[in-house]
Amino acid sequence: MNPSTPQANHAGHGRHNSRLQPQRLRPLKSPSPVRVRTDDEGLPAELHQKGKRLRVVAVRERWRIDDEWWRDPISREYYALVLEDGRPVVLFRDLVAGGWYGQ
Repeated sequence: MNPSTPQANHAGHGRHNSRLQPQRLRPLKSPSPVRVRTDDEGLPAELHQKGKRLRVVAVRERWRIDDEWWRDPISREYYALVLEDGRPVVLFRDLVAGGWYGQ
């Protein structure tokens, strides 16, 4: 065998391992409305949720999804945020119907 050739791992080949469980897909939580205060540039600056007001300390990522324009238009701008308590949160702004939602 050539030492530079990767060795295939054949452990358990053809055997059923009863300890392995099939992965189940979990649906995403339904979006829930969130009150958001934006800064002068339109970025989320503060969230009001469940009687609490939390400041956004970082916007880690921002992306937009536009889909199914031929049926029901979906146009959302997503934000991956970090709140003042260190918690990561993903929000989106519905660009068709308006409003902010937590995912």
